[in-house]
Amino acid sequence: MTKEQKLHLELEERLIHGVTDARTVSLLHKALPAAAAEKLVVHCSVNMALELIMRLDSHFAADILAYMDTEFRSEVLNHMDRDKLARIFANMSHDDRVDVLQFLQSDKAEHIIRALPETEQSDIRKLETYPEGTAGAIMTTDFLELTGNMPVTEALEKAKTVAPDRETIYIGYVADGSGKLTGAVSLKDLFLADPNAKVSDIMRPDVISVDVGEKREEVARTLSRYDLLAIPVTENSGRLAGIVTFDDAIDVIEQEETADAYSRAGITGFSTDHDHERDIMFSKRMIEGSFAYPIKLRMAFLMVTLAGGFLVGGVIDYFEDVLGAVLLAAIFIPVIMDMGGNVRTQSTTIFARGLALGHIDVSRIHRHIRREVTIGLLMGLLLGIIGGFGAYLWQGAPNEIPQIGIAVGLSLAVVVPFATFLGFFLPWVLLKMGWDHAPGADPFITTIKDFTGLALYFILVGTLVGV
Repeated sequence: MTKEQKLHLELEERLIHGVTDARTVSLLHKALPAAAAEKLVVHCSVNMALELIMRLDSHFAADILAYMDTEFRSEVLNHMDRDKLARIFANMSHDDRVDVLQFLQSDKAEHIIRALPETEQSDIRKLETYPEGTAGAIMTTDFLELTGNMPVTEALEKAKTVAPDRETIYIGYVADGSGKLTGAVSLKDLFLADPNAKVSDIMRPDVISVDVGEKREEVARTLSRYDLLAIPVTENSGRLAGIVTFDDAIDVIEQEETADAYSRAGITGFSTDHDHERDIMFSKRMIEGSFAYPIKLRMAFLMVTLAGGFLVGGVIDYFEDVLGAVLLAAIFIPVIMDMGGNVRTQSTTIFARGLALGHIDVSRIHRHIRREVTIGLLMGLLLGIIGGFGAYLWQGAPNEIPQIGIAVGLSLAVVVPFATFLGFFLPWVLLKMGWDHAPGADPFITTIKDFTGLALYFILVGTLVGV
């Protein structure tokens, strides 16, 4: 195990056990910002993450927050002291600032904007005006801007001076007096050029650029297609407005692929980019986080099962007279419940697999439910005949209560299609509500199916036998 791995393991253990001392802060400073952000989201509560971030260097804290899950980050920032928030905000890149402002309380957002210099305030307010999903919305104004008549030595000196405040300086973008993009030059070309040469002598005039209104997906594809570290964004007939960097393009591509996967799974419209980030955070906390989170989440659904068990027990208690008069009716309770449970499991599994493989289109859920219930009706008819006849031969005829076979057969004929309906309908409802249908559907289906199935069975036994 390397030294870095040992430090990461120590940091993880400290966060899991809620240790927020100076050593933990030191370990956070030694971690990569992306790794530190992930560990804080997975292993910390909002209050614990806030306590640690408040003690970090403002510049490093800004880097961590840039990589943090959007929903978790917004909770941390909205609970943060205004002065500390303003210091962290000042160390963020311009495009990250705009992302953060979207999720801040309006009074806090205004406070930290006013703490910035006038030029940066106007820059942020301008970036906020660009429509979501466009190049303007994801671009940054933190770039190296040069002029064509600038000597190479002056260009190098400017690159050195502005480097601490720029997201990237590997490429300098050249603009004329009116701000129109006229070319680009790499830092390597500047280093290798004659010091007395002009920037216009060594720049590339044929610069690939995009308009501020270009869809962000197309921007990302263009950047990837030409293997660019960044791509300039122009507006108003070629005036240089900003750049989109490669890391932002990667984020867009990942989000687009996720959206495509959701679309293939038939859940388009139920998940946004922020929902996807939230799902990743929830999954990480379920698999890698402390025991408290999965226990809390799963117990919420298991309490439904517990309450459902008492409810079903109430059904049996209500029909106590029927059981007392026809004791052998109790023999077939497991048949009714288990058959409904197995059919439910089949349907929910088919639904989940269909979503994952893109075979179920949620916008046409009624068609899928209709097909599944039709299958359930046919299976219920067959199982009802087989089960009813078996119940008649086994207990009905020998005990001179042939009606028990009819009660079992009719109950199976109803419970099976009802279970197939619930197996598709309830996961869809939970999905539409933004809940995880995997652990959430079964407790509700079990309760509803057992309650209605047993109630129907006892009513049939009582009616047919004449209790």
